[in-house]
Amino acid sequence: MPDNNNKSRRQFLKQISALSASMAGASATGWSQLVQASTLSAEQQDFKALVYVFLAGGNDSFNTLIPHGDSALRRNYEHGRRSIAIANEQLHPLQLQDTANVYNDTEYQGFGLHPSCGDLATLFNQQEMAFVCNLGNLVEPTSRDAILDKTANLPPQLYSHSDQQLQFQSEPVKPFRHGWGGRMAELLQDYNQSTNISPLISLSGLNSFQVTRNGQPSTYAMNHNGAIALTKYTGNRKWLVNQNYQHVDESSHLMMQKYRDIFSSAQQAEVIVNSTFTSAAQNGVDYDDIFSSAGANDSKIGQSLKTIAKMLAGRQAQTNNRPVYFVEMGGFDTHQNILINHQALLKELNDALHAFRNALVAQGDFDNTLTFIGSEFGRTLTPNGNDEGTGTDHAWGGHAMVLGGMVDGGKLYGSHPDLMLRQGLDASDGRGRWIPTTATTQVNAIMANWLGVEKIALPSLFPSINNFSDPFASAANLAFLK
Repeated sequence: MPDNNNKSRRQFLKQISALSASMAGASATGWSQLVQASTLSAEQQDFKALVYVFLAGGNDSFNTLIPHGDSALRRNYEHGRRSIAIANEQLHPLQLQDTANVYNDTEYQGFGLHPSCGDLATLFNQQEMAFVCNLGNLVEPTSRDAILDKTANLPPQLYSHSDQQLQFQSEPVKPFRHGWGGRMAELLQDYNQSTNISPLISLSGLNSFQVTRNGQPSTYAMNHNGAIALTKYTGNRKWLVNQNYQHVDESSHLMMQKYRDIFSSAQQAEVIVNSTFTSAAQNGVDYDDIFSSAGANDSKIGQSLKTIAKMLAGRQAQTNNRPVYFVEMGGFDTHQNILINHQALLKELNDALHAFRNALVAQGDFDNTLTFIGSEFGRTLTPNGNDEGTGTDHAWGGHAMVLGGMVDGGKLYGSHPDLMLRQGLDASDGRGRWIPTTATTQVNAIMANWLGVEKIALPSLFPSINNFSDPFASAANLAFLK
């Protein structure tokens, strides 16, 4: 045995402990069982998946979904946006199936999408996608007057990235307890009893959204290449590991037992993921061609969504019937050069979602996979300067997108702000920080119920839900799922 065994052992233990969080979700099922597919076909399973796409930094959703045509709403948009307003003729017009609700109970038809979002406009017009307007973190409904009078019960640390991201993925209450995706997985455990890998899968590392109340199931973190494998498990290290762990038993040191369990789980999870990818490769779908054709094969978000599509296609190796996927796309904190930077970001997002939709359709999963695309807050309607190199600042309410075969698409849900400054929904300083008219809690409850959480159990998932109007009532205008 070589002389550097002690050093090798320390390096290996350091590496394996770093994997503990993402590997803990894999079960201790025997090796022979790990590669077996489910005895049920995809058609026989009651399968639904949520893909949660988080746009970190605060997407400028008021330069994503934009008033179009000649109207008071369009004029309010141009007045507020000034040098960063996008011209009518550059927009991709939307064909709304119903008139959109605009604040103050007015109705409006004319909207378009950013020039970079042509494919998303097509999906909207095909009634496969919808927008939920002006949602945001709320403790309870509030008003401009209450904010100005300092009597409003506001989300803690409003306008802070880290705080609002945490609250957007859980609830605007302190202290943080769990993410709603993680807590939902606990409530839906009956759908995942036979799982060999956690139903909480992240392509962007550990996150608040998938944190569970009791620690199980834990998040399984992977990358677009598949399982995060133990590196350099060859030669001296392989010999050392085998020697260290082949005799570990209950009488051994607790830390050694933990390392053994992590090591075993890591190997098992890698087998499951590899089996999933092998199954996906046999379904006749050319993922590289789909994502290359859409211009999404080289972007990080495109690679992540392609991996999720493959994980969904080969899911029989996992036997999860309610998986929840998380992927984050950064860069949306556009304090400067918004016209250039936002254009590139939206093009990347447009291409990736277009390719993802095409892959799901090709493999037969578009009707059972709900994709939510949201950001921690919107941005100020008014820019922070007067030239085209300016940007926008942290705000409050913003728009989210939902995509899937179960979406009642071609519509705007919730209530769109009237974009009038220093009155109505403008929170305080006249810059167009819109008070949300829909709480994230209400939207999340709709999605959780679709996945299988009974309405009676929703308060345990969203403790503040009773502070708001019933999201399932017609008055809420949130029936975005068929």
